[in-house]
Amino acid sequence: MAQSKDLPSRPTRKVRRDSRGELIDAALDIILNKGVDALRVDDVCEQVGVTKGSLYWHFNDREGLIQAALLEQLYRLADEQMAVLGGAIDSASSTDDYLAKVVEALINPFDSEEVHQRWQRLEIIVASRRDETLLTMMSDVQRRQQKYMTDAMEKASERGLLRPDADPKAVAAVLTAVSLGSTNLSLLGEDGPTPEAWTNLMLLMISLLFPTND
Repeated sequence: MAQSKDLPSRPTRKVRRDSRGELIDAALDIILNKGVDALRVDDVCEQVGVTKGSLYWHFNDREGLIQAALLEQLYRLADEQMAVLGGAIDSASSTDDYLAKVVEALINPFDSEEVHQRWQRLEIIVASRRDETLLTMMSDVQRRQQKYMTDAMEKASERGLLRPDADPKAVAAVLTAVSLGSTNLSLLGEDGPTPEAWTNLMLLMISLLFPTND
């Protein structure tokens, strides 16, 4: 039997829009490219295509939006770094291979994208010193990252990739400190070490914590 042409068409199901996420992405785009001071609520709303009322439904004010955006960026940067570190542990064929991958993942000051991400973290750390709420958020993120890295170091220890007398929590903190501190190399230009010299030194220093003989 032929279907009647008079039957109503099936209604199209609407996909719920994540306007909060879009607002955070738009705010981050402005913050990371122009700085926190350049963020204007009107610009964010225009970029996302929503009203101020919609923005203030998700965030109390401009500062609330900035805090949420910076917190989201911290989580993203931490998750990316931890994913690389976890992959290094799982894929390492030897302790030497693991050493090289750790240095490349956490302490490579010559990769432009990684340098950019480290500067972002440093900028957020500085901003948090002027904002108690953001400082609390920053502390939560750092503790989360420290726990993840400590777990990774404990896993490395179980696989025999970490010296038994090296405390995983202390190693995790040192790697984070060296990683952030290496950002300074981008300011040195020709006065800084070559990539080869830097990598060799990092391998030498880390080899004191990670055994190099299988």
